[in-house]
Amino acid sequence: MDEESDFKKITIIGVGLIGGSLGLALRKDRPKFKIVGVDKKEVIEKAIVRGAIDEGTVNFKEGVKEADIVIMATPVKTILDLLPKISPFLKKGCLITDTGSTKVKIVETANQVLSSDIHFIGGHPMAGSEKYGIDSADSHLFQEKTYILTPTKKSNLMAIEKIFSLIKIINANILILDPLEHDRVVGTISHLPQIIAISLINVVGRLVQEENNNNYLRAVGGGFKDMTRIAQSPCKIWEDICDTNKETILEIIQKFKEYLNLIEDRLINDPEGLREEFQKARRLREVIENFPHLCYNSKGK
Repeated sequence: MDEESDFKKITIIGVGLIGGSLGLALRKDRPKFKIVGVDKKEVIEKAIVRGAIDEGTVNFKEGVKEADIVIMATPVKTILDLLPKISPFLKKGCLITDTGSTKVKIVETANQVLSSDIHFIGGHPMAGSEKYGIDSADSHLFQEKTYILTPTKKSNLMAIEKIFSLIKIINANILILDPLEHDRVVGTISHLPQIIAISLINVVGRLVQEENNNNYLRAVGGGFKDMTRIAQSPCKIWEDICDTNKETILEIIQKFKEYLNLIEDRLINDPEGLREEFQKARRLREVIENFPHLCYNSKGK
C-alpha cells in the first residue's frame, strides 16, 4: 500500500511513551505524511524537538481536523471520554484507533458514538514499559513486538488495510483478537503480572517496616528487580485498566490463588510434585522464549 496516497495526516492524541514512540517510529524513514500531536503545551514542545511529531496543538478539535488517521494513545478512561467529543470533527472515512490496554468498553463506546462513515479498529501494542512520558519514547519500542487489533462492525476492508499499512511501518507483528478475548488474554499475561509485582514489593515493604530491617532491601538482587520492575508503572494507567477489566482480573487472581495453594501443598507434602512444577515451568518458559510469531507479520513474513 502506498502510504502517501492513503493517508496524508496522522493525529496522535497523547504524545507520551506510547504516542511519542509511535510518532518516532512512523517518522523514522521520513514518510510523506504529516504527524500532528494533541497534548499539553509542554509535551507538544518536547515532542517536536524529539522529532516525534511535525506540529501540535492543545485543542483536540483542531488536531483531528482533516486527519486520515487518529491514534488515541491516552489512558483508557480518557479514550472513553474523548471518543464522543472528537466524533463531530472527524472527516468522512477517517480511521480511528487506540492503544488502550483494555478493549471491550472502548469498542462498545466507539460503536455507540461514531457515525457509520468513521471506521474504528481497536489496537493494543504489547510493548509497554515502566517508564512514561515523551522523554522515554523510543523509535524501536514496537519492533518485532505483538500489536493486537480488535476489528469491529465499524471496520471495513479499506480501514483494515490502512492500519496494516501503518503497523508495517513500525515493524510490529499483528495479532487479531475479539475484544472480549483480548481482555481475558491480556488480563492474564499483563494485568495479573502487574498485580503480582506490586504485591511482591509491598510484602517486602511491610516486612521492612514490621521488623525495622532494611536488610531485605540491601539483599535485593537481579531476580527480584526483574520481577518487580513494572511496579514503577504509572498509577493512573493502572487505575483505568483495573476498573475497565475488573471482572477478568478478579477471575485470574482467583486462579492464581488456587495455584499458590497447590504450590503450598507441594511444598509441605510432596517434594517430588514440587520438583515437577519447577520443571514444568522451566519447559513452558523455554517455549515462550522460542515461540514463533504465528500471527500475521506486518512485513509480510
